Amino acid sequence: MRIAIPTMILATLPVIVSACEGECIVGITNAYIGNYTDPVNTFLEQLVNEVVTKVLPNRRYASPPINLIQPIVTAYQKTAYKNLETAIFPSYFHGKCQQPNPDDPDGPWVNPPGCPNPDCNVVCGTPGSMVHFFPKLRYLAFNAIRKQLVESTTPGSEAYQAMEKMVIREAGGPKNRKRAAGTLMPALRREEQAKGQFKEVMHQTSSIMERICGGTGNGKTNGLPKCSWEKAMKEFILSYP
Repeated sequence: MRIAIPTMILATLPVIVSACEGECIVGITNAYIGNYTDPVNTFLEQLVNEVVTKVLPNRRYASPPINLIQPIVTAYQKTAYKNLETAIFPSYFHGKCQQPNPDDPDGPWVNPPGCPNPDCNVVCGTPGSMVHFFPKLRYLAFNAIRKQLVESTTPGSEAYQAMEKMVIREAGGPKNRKRAAGTLMPALRREEQAKGQFKEVMHQTSSIMERICGGTGNGKTNGLPKCSWEKAMKEFILSYP
């Protein structure tokens, strides 16, 4: 099962700018959205499989029912770009890199060596800064994507409620009653059980994403090797002046 998520891997052409702004911001954000297409699809597949296995064990499907996951897909498509752009740029990489000139402290500020490109050791809004602090950039992107998915799978969210409603309807069957352990289970009891099982599955969102990317989002474990794209991303970032 593959979910229709926009794919824009390293596809935006650069324009001349003095820092990462405008098309540079759009291009890098879209590159990460595109790069995360496969990990997010894998997450969605695993999530719906968990729902079918643990909440709908008595139902028979030739393939996982894609419609059950659609509310999560819709929520992701609606806000993923905005959340990711905000996490990377206004929240961390922004502003100029200039510092006081050690040879002329009272004169105009200057760019440190390597700034704006290719390797700037000052946190600022330039491609060189993103390359130098790429480990931080990698975690910013991962945590923004994970946060979006966690919010969508948290009880009370619009996506969670919509998906829960569909799952409960599936769990109930034609007459809203199911057989369990050889006896008829009243509809209300079955519904409450299904809601509890569904909540447990949704609670796995963060850990599923960590397994898919091969680490954690705290910057201390494994470095997210499956969600890094370091070489390609550094080259792409430096294609912007």
